Amino acid sequence: MARIMILSDKSEASELSSFLNSRDFSSKVLPESEDILECIADGAVSLVIILLSNYTLANNIARIIRQEKKLPVLILLNPDRASQITLPMEADDFSFFPGHKEELCLRIRRLLPGNGTEAADESIRCGDLVIDLASCEVTLKGEILDLTFREYELLKFLALNRGRTFTREVLLNRVWGYDYFGGDRTVDVHIRRLRTKTGDLDRPYIETVRNIGYRFRKKD
Repeated sequence: MARIMILSDKSEASELSSFLNSRDFSSKVLPESEDILECIADGAVSLVIILLSNYTLANNIARIIRQEKKLPVLILLNPDRASQITLPMEADDFSFFPGHKEELCLRIRRLLPGNGTEAADESIRCGDLVIDLASCEVTLKGEILDLTFREYELLKFLALNRGRTFTREVLLNRVWGYDYFGGDRTVDVHIRRLRTKTGDLDRPYIETVRNIGYRFRKKD
């Protein structure tokens, strides 16, 4: 069983740990004040997750862990903090938290030792549309689509929940974040742009469910 260490200054970390433990991982939460290098010194840790409010600090810690212990590191960020991301990113991968839990598990398994060959399967396919979760790229008939960050996150969220209908309010909360105060017309605008960019207006990948909201179509 993979052993995961979560370094965090957030109360939500305990919930994350409980979820990972329910998915056949063994995880433990460390407060930010703990010496992470000392806590992983026994060599039994398979992966480190960093969930901190300060991205710069998280990035620096990731660099130290990878240099000193040669362990894979996954940084979790609040979607509202995406603008903090700077390159080079010292972690092996990053994801958003809160986000889609199945995607998080997929990214964790991809980083675990011995699973590198599984990265090619880290994609969502619907006909000619392919969403590559590893590279955060979307291709249509082999051509990369020029999507904004929110367009990509909205498309990915709906595709990961294929066939499920979401109201505009739920989509705002899950994609834009609970602190977003814009109107729900924002969702309509982004859906319209996605339909135009995917060039599938007659049979859109994202379907409108009248008087409710939107869903990613059930079948190719």
